[in-house]
Amino acid sequence: MNKLNDKVRILNLDITKIRLNDLIDKIIKTVKYNEKKQLIYTPNSEIVVRAYDNEKFAEMYKRADILTPDGSGLLLASKILDDPISERVAGFDLMVNLLEKIANQDISCYFIGGKEKIIELAYKNITKRYPNINIKGYHHGYLNNELEEEIVRDINNKEVDILFVGMGVPLQEKFFKKYFDQLDVKVGITVGGSFDVLSGQVNRAPMIMQKLYLEWFYRLLQEPKRWKRMLALPRFLYLVLKEKYFV
Repeated sequence: MNKLNDKVRILNLDITKIRLNDLIDKIIKTVKYNEKKQLIYTPNSEIVVRAYDNEKFAEMYKRADILTPDGSGLLLASKILDDPISERVAGFDLMVNLLEKIANQDISCYFIGGKEKIIELAYKNITKRYPNINIKGYHHGYLNNELEEEIVRDINNKEVDILFVGMGVPLQEKFFKKYFDQLDVKVGITVGGSFDVLSGQVNRAPMIMQKLYLEWFYRLLQEPKRWKRMLALPRFLYLVLKEKYFV
């Protein structure tokens, strides 16, 4: 079976059951063989609840070709629904592993997201780590219509292969909804707050907390103001259990 057709419905979104390395291979193949352009979003359980509550928001996600399971909650939900996802594919992991893979290949990329200082630091750190990587450009994520159109022209003039957009939800999805058809890129990927981490200004949870499915708790300790958003997590579990046993 085509791995991209292997999906599990969690609430009202179809999450693609694909391993990280397989997805990276698919992206590289799409670029090299000029296959149909791909739009890749990286939802977590909080986003799935938001899509459940808001059909307009859900429509943006349903437009994507691939929805990766960015969050342990989605893995748990898939097990509850007896259709388990074998591996988490977080936006950050997808980005850094893909950058490493294309660093010495004839594949170009472009970054949009973060504050001006953040994206500059992220660019410097990435080029320091991968001196041969082909980054055609970058821009901060605080955009108005004029800046958006300027960036789209810049991307199209530079013949970019992969566009990483990390402006947070839902700004990054709205950007792709508005411009993806106009963009002459092979692949578009949402990466949330990845530029903050790549800049060195924000720490990711230690691996032990990631493996214990506690990355959400680490983020809460770093950003206590997120506590209201975290209330979506128990509701997500309730909705999945309700779907499993009462629908």
